[in-house]
Amino acid sequence: MGRATSQAGRMIRLERLVVGYLDTNCWIIAPDVPGRQPALIIDPGDDPDYLAAAAASYDVVGLLLTHAHADHVLALSALAESLNAPIIGHPAEREVWAAELDHLKRHGYLDAGTATADLVANGKAPRPTPGVPLWNGHLDQEIAEPTKLALGPLDVEVIPTPGHSPGSLTVHVAGHLFTGDTLFPGGPGLTGPEYPLTDFDAIMRSVRQLLSYPTDTVVHPGHGADTTVGTEQPALESWQARGW
Repeated sequence: MGRATSQAGRMIRLERLVVGYLDTNCWIIAPDVPGRQPALIIDPGDDPDYLAAAAASYDVVGLLLTHAHADHVLALSALAESLNAPIIGHPAEREVWAAELDHLKRHGYLDAGTATADLVANGKAPRPTPGVPLWNGHLDQEIAEPTKLALGPLDVEVIPTPGHSPGSLTVHVAGHLFTGDTLFPGGPGLTGPEYPLTDFDAIMRSVRQLLSYPTDTVVHPGHGADTTVGTEQPALESWQARGW
């Protein structure tokens, strides 16, 4: 993806990089200004060499986690070291990451949610890439309440949106929402009693908050295709009624 015009008339540069065993959308966002731009990387899920090469033309000022499920963080430590970039996330996600590591220790592969059984059955059980260091849970900047970050001339709003995980975050910048696994085309992200640390009521409160943005706000989920707030708004009450 190239550049997009913000609602304020400024220009933002977006790059989508699809990585890992669940085709996670990793994003590089930067102001579209002359010269070498500062950039924020959202959800470095895997393939650190690929991501580092894509980021080489930017001054990366942060690596931001929407949440700490493994498919969103496996390249985190390697990128933090190679790019000398701080790690930004919600402190509640340390518990999520600890649960991910516990699953890996007990089963020998990572939890991939509803895709786990099929991946294992097809001989593609998700595992960390050998030689790539795993994140140790360290955060250089903790965000537990709405926070604004400066990215050159752009204001980046980071919003807690719990539900899929207790410390899920959404990033809003220039008419774009980067929702991680909180909001997708067709509904909220995965929750349920079989998925530890998820909360349907919480995710629906988060989704209502996100769908209060202007209707032309573009929604970039953690997997799959984009949508808009206006496209998803009419279905909100049906999602609440169905319970997932």
